[in-house]
Parts: sequence; C-alpha cells; structure tokens
Amino acid sequence: MNLQKRDPALILLTSSGGLVSALITIGANFPLGQFLASHHDKLLDFSTLFWPGFVFGAIISGCLAFRGYSRGLWRAIAITVASSAAYFLAFTAAAEFSLHPLGLVPIERIGEVTDLALVVGGLTGGFCTICVVSLLFNSGDTWQRRILKAISWTPAGAVLAIAGWALGPSLGIALWQIIHSLNLTPPTETVRNAQGYPSHMFSLWAIWQAGMGLVLGFVVKGKQSTAEELRPRESSRITKLVSGPA
Repeated sequence: MNLQKRDPALILLTSSGGLVSALITIGANFPLGQFLASHHDKLLDFSTLFWPGFVFGAIISGCLAFRGYSRGLWRAIAITVASSAAYFLAFTAAAEFSLHPLGLVPIERIGEVTDLALVVGGLTGGFCTICVVSLLFNSGDTWQRRILKAISWTPAGAVLAIAGWALGPSLGIALWQIIHSLNLTPPTETVRNAQGYPSHMFSLWAIWQAGMGLVLGFVVKGKQSTAEELRPRESSRITKLVSGPA
C-alpha cells in the first residue's frame, strides 16, 4: 500500500521560486540585452527567446533539489534546457498564430496579440514544461499516466497567459515603475511607452512563472512510503523493545 501525500513546502517553494525567476527575468532583461548587443550581438536572440525560460528552469530545478527530489545534476540540466525550449516554442507559437490566425480573428487584428494567440502560446509552454517535470519526477506512474497528468494541467498555462497579459496596465506598470526606479529600463522609456508591450510582458512573466511554479508543485508527487519500506522500521523497533537497553 502506498502512503502518498502532497508536499506543501514544495508547492510554496516552487511558486515562490517562479515569482523570483520572473523578477530576475524582468530586472535583467534590458541590461542583458544591452550587454549582448554591444559585445555578443549574435547571442542577442537569447535574451528574447530563451532567457525567461532559462531562469525559470534553473530556479525550479533548484527548488526541487532543495526539497530532495532531484539529486542528480542531469535532472537540473534537463529541466533548465526543457524550460528554455518551452519558452521558445511558446513565444514562436503565439507569434506565428498572431501572423497566421487561420481565419479565427478579424483581418484588421492580424499581427496583434489576441487572446487566441495567448491560448496557443500558453498551452504550448505549459504542456512542454509540465510534461518534462511529470516524466522526470513521477517515476511511480506509467509514462502514459504521467503524460495524461501533464495534459490535464496544461490548460492552466493558457489561463495564466491570458491573465498575465490582461494585467499589463496595472501589475505590469507597477513592476515597470519599480524596475525603472532601479535604472534597469531604457533611459528614454517613459510610462506612456511602457503602457504598451513592456508592461504586458512584465505582468505576463510574473503571473505565468509564479502560477506555473505553483502548478509544478502540485504535479510532482509528494514523498511516499510503501508498506515494504515501513516493515523494516517496525521490525527494528520491535527488536529494540525485546532486547531492551544495551
């Protein structure tokens, strides 16, 4: 018999880790892009297409290792690489759908970030991220069950994407003002400029990464004890009681 439970500490840790990763992503986005543009322009796309996923994957893998779920370096590398790839695929899928919406949005809105584009991107990034974590850390289940679990949680990625983008005028601007006060935004950028793409991306990163961190905390099975593991412990206790103190 399996005695299985959730790990509230892990859930709190991964959700907090997701929020921290979003703040790092937001704060380092402009300085990193500026540095790469002036020194390594061939790597400039990294800050746009891979940096958010890289930071998120690295911090989530650290959270899992801290709680004792991941003891091998290869798992940390796998999560970080997979998360980077997931963000790239999500960004690409949303951008492609915005340009080629298959007749699902009015012609005048082609090229805009629509809710449908956010759904496509959120589902893509959510499935890739959750699927990798489920496959790596739910070894007690069959691979079919692990993938099914990932699919069942995938809609959360779409909901988080829509909510994050919608909060651009409020949460996004608040985050921008904090980052701007630390001189981590373009010097010529104003609040009016930030009310467009920057504020929406800031809130999207904050909501999606914190929310996905929470989801991953639920996806990973809590540490469990089996009847076979408990028997040796009980046997040891009985032996000590019978033999008495040495």
